[in-house]
Amino acid sequence: MILALLLSSSACEKGSTLPKDQNSESNGNPSDTRLTCIWRSNSTVDSTFTDYISEVKQVGDSMFVIRAKGFKKVFTGYLGACNFPKEAKKNGLSLKVSGYLVTYPNILLEDIIANPFEITSYKIIE
Repeated sequence: MILALLLSSSACEKGSTLPKDQNSESNGNPSDTRLTCIWRSNSTVDSTFTDYISEVKQVGDSMFVIRAKGFKKVFTGYLGACNFPKEAKKNGLSLKVSGYLVTYPNILLEDIIANPFEITSYKIIE
């Protein structure tokens, strides 16, 4: 649960590239060089999402996730971005997002509310 909260706590500037100093729970560097957030040791890209249109959901007072229905690998039904854009933190907002679904050893043994995700680009749909 702590991982999921930390995954959504960082913000980024609107645009196609994101900062490399994002924070989340970490035991080391990811093993996949495409990842820019700080992830657990041996984290890798499981899948790439391109121009996925979905809805932002607020969980609790300050956590925001992206609904991800119909994806077998997204076992929680939600994507928890380590670099969630500040301007997209609005319950019910439509968002077009591209990015990486992140996995690491034993992820299925953890009680998480959103699958780890790293945004590579996004657009708010009005």
